[in-house]
Amino acid sequence: MPLINLIIYWNNKIKFKLLLYNLSIYLIKSVSINKLNIIYLIFNYFRDFEKELYIYYYFTNWDVSNIIKRNKDWYNNLFLRFHMKKRSISNYKSSNNQLGHYLAGLIESDGSIIIPKKKSNNSPTISIVFHLDDKPLADCLRKKLGYGSLEIISSKKAVKLYIRGKRSILDIMRLINGKFRTPKIEKFQMLIGYVNNNWKEFLKIPLIHLPLDDSPLCENSWLAGFSDGDAHLNINITWPKSIEKKYGQIRLTFEIVQSRLDEELFNKYKPIMNKLSLFFESKLEKHSVSKYDRSGKQDAWRARIVNKKGADVLVKYFNNFPMFSSKYLNYLDWRSVHIMLNVNKEHIGENKVNTYNKVNLIKNGINSKRSNFNWDHLNYLYNR
Repeated sequence: MPLINLIIYWNNKIKFKLLLYNLSIYLIKSVSINKLNIIYLIFNYFRDFEKELYIYYYFTNWDVSNIIKRNKDWYNNLFLRFHMKKRSISNYKSSNNQLGHYLAGLIESDGSIIIPKKKSNNSPTISIVFHLDDKPLADCLRKKLGYGSLEIISSKKAVKLYIRGKRSILDIMRLINGKFRTPKIEKFQMLIGYVNNNWKEFLKIPLIHLPLDDSPLCENSWLAGFSDGDAHLNINITWPKSIEKKYGQIRLTFEIVQSRLDEELFNKYKPIMNKLSLFFESKLEKHSVSKYDRSGKQDAWRARIVNKKGADVLVKYFNNFPMFSSKYLNYLDWRSVHIMLNVNKEHIGENKVNTYNKVNLIKNGINSKRSNFNWDHLNYLYNR
């Protein structure tokens, strides 16, 4: 993740360079295709320091010309897929205003905007529901914002972040205004109307509701927030009858599904779902899903990734704008399989048996089967 890498790099510049120097000596002296895969992972993770890495690996006095000749396709693939301009510190600081986009995506996926009825003494509420496993993220967001309260709903294995109070509501409204991309903007506009009509003594200037954000999805963290709420990723394995003789299939999927009982509201979601499908290099699908109460079926839009081209797009996006729920941990495993299959081609040739076993082990440790959670990535949650 680029933003994290920059912090690590600039705070530990000398240690980083010494580590790379010593690691480079070891890898180059004992290079093999497996070692080159390790180098690839280093390039991919520390992609913001591509210039330094390039110098270390290819402009030193070590004799690596034969390595490059032997692995020309691998070498070209590395730079074609992951070459990016090195970010400067100024660029990092200017990209540090992503919290509003992330929250807008999160609220549009798993959030609610509650507006009091006329003559009610209740106050407006904005809430976001998280899986109970993601309580650390909910608590981190509460601390980052400086307001909000948490409610644990054990019966539903959920935790709910509530935002109430005039100062808190106004602050988050200003933070997410102009960053919505779905029909939920209509509810947000109603909230703006309520605030302007009922909190006149508290407002110096009335709030203006900004239009939908129509910028490219790759430009901000909205999709990361929306994915934390509504995306589902998985690794599917079809085992061959004889794994030593025939190939089975390993399939990576990433999908976002939106369904609504109200037909008019459902159709209003088609533009954003179509935009997601185009971004994922796929076609928008319309299919049926079970109703929430299991009383029947209802229509749903599905935008999903099922091929290498779409997976490359997703990896590039999440390298810039990561998720922060436990889905981020699942995504890291998903990405490792993507690298094994689509970059290193480990499922072809003599190692295919080991590859199937490795992928199966990873598959059995993600999503609902995950038991280990590391929340270090929350230290780099988006700022205002």
